[in-house]
Amino acid sequence: MLDQEWVNLIVEAKHLELTIEEIREFLNRNANCEKISKTG
Repeated sequence: MLDQEWVNLIVEAKHLELTIEEIREFLNRNANCEKISKTG
């Protein structure tokens, strides 16, 4: 089963005409920030 929140985020990104690569970069950048804030 798909997580509806993730589906909504991807649909919104498509409406904004973001590319898959832009979405990946955003997620990776924010994942790295999350790791830093949890360990810092």
